[in-house]
Amino acid sequence: MRYGFILAGGTGTRLRPYTFVLPKPLIPLGGESIIERVLRSFRDAGLEKVAISLGYLGHLVEAVIADGTSYGMEVRYTREPTPLGTAGALSLMPFDVADDDVVLVINGDTLTSLDLGELLTWFEGTDADAAMVCVQREVTIDYGVVIADEDGSLVEIREKPSQQNLLSTGINVLRGRALRRLTTERVDMPDFLMRLAVDGRVVCRTVTDLWMDLGRVEDLAAANDLVERGLL
Repeated sequence: MRYGFILAGGTGTRLRPYTFVLPKPLIPLGGESIIERVLRSFRDAGLEKVAISLGYLGHLVEAVIADGTSYGMEVRYTREPTPLGTAGALSLMPFDVADDDVVLVINGDTLTSLDLGELLTWFEGTDADAAMVCVQREVTIDYGVVIADEDGSLVEIREKPSQQNLLSTGINVLRGRALRRLTTERVDMPDFLMRLAVDGRVVCRTVTDLWMDLGRVEDLAAANDLVERGLL
């Protein structure tokens, strides 16, 4: 069975002043909020049971989404007595997830055109404990990079070099059996995935689909522009 888990507890400090009155997942994006867009993509992927991890102004998220009936799914909520981290939050999963079930984990401020149903079908065909969705990005250093030898003698100057990097999108898929490795300690997803990779298997799925982290005002403006132009 497939489950969804949305991390929606952040304070959204980079999106102030908007987040003084709204939690980040409820900020409008076109005619719907960010988290409603995420839920729609979950529904399209065939997910019927979704957990939402609440924190800052979480009561507003619960008031809008309610039990998920209007979105064609069952939604339950979790609240952490103390911060558990982006992976530790899954230790409060409110559904009975079997070892071979899969859990799609996504941040509540993520915008993507990725076909989540296809992603889950692909993952179910692997023997992996977890998968990270990644994108390629070119990163440019806006300075001259100096290469010197051990004696301090100049070897080379690279003016504003750029390189390709594989970046995590924050979209992850976990087997139910991987959740058994979680305790009540705080742990973020990168650290948890590295633990799983030591004595299990974590695969990286590199995609070319649109992906945006809507954590900054300029990113939100760019996303709304795409929506207004009918590109999303």
